[in-house]
Amino acid sequence: MVLYIATSLIPILENQLNLSTDVGKEVYTKFKFVVQFLKTDPRARYQGHSFYFREGFCWNNILNPQARLLKAKIKSISVNDVGSMSLYSAYSYSPNFYIVTAINSNFLFTYYREFINCTVNIQINDIRQLPIIIPTEEQLNICKQLFDSMIYLKSSTSSQNNKEDADLLENKLDSFVSELYSI
Repeated sequence: MVLYIATSLIPILENQLNLSTDVGKEVYTKFKFVVQFLKTDPRARYQGHSFYFREGFCWNNILNPQARLLKAKIKSISVNDVGSMSLYSAYSYSPNFYIVTAINSNFLFTYYREFINCTVNIQINDIRQLPIIIPTEEQLNICKQLFDSMIYLKSSTSSQNNKEDADLLENKLDSFVSELYSI
């Protein structure tokens, strides 16, 4: 991780540092030395670099014991951290927004609690065990519209009408997932 970040910072440093000054030259030289060390030293660990700066989805690693949903969300482009577990859709036919919609449904929450894990800790392999139905193109389009509507609603100013609209939309999302799973 450090190597990827360090390598990606070299062009930024070249633009931001005043390389005509001794301090600028010294910082830049030391930084390039560190990057070269991380690239070549056999003891340097450089793992998972293909997942840095990618959009995915994440969830809290601790679940409220009284919770009724897992509450996954889209993870913007960033460096990963252990504070929030993250996964990435590997296929275009099941994009991140689709998986987030499914995970946030009552059905998959119940499935999770009954068949995968009834504790408060949500592990990455727990989420991997959730059955994700591959949608048709039409189902994917419907899901995208519902997902975008919910994002818009949640990002707008909160009012009683928005709460009622959000509840209505959550019911539509749950109905959509129930139809997907033929429930």
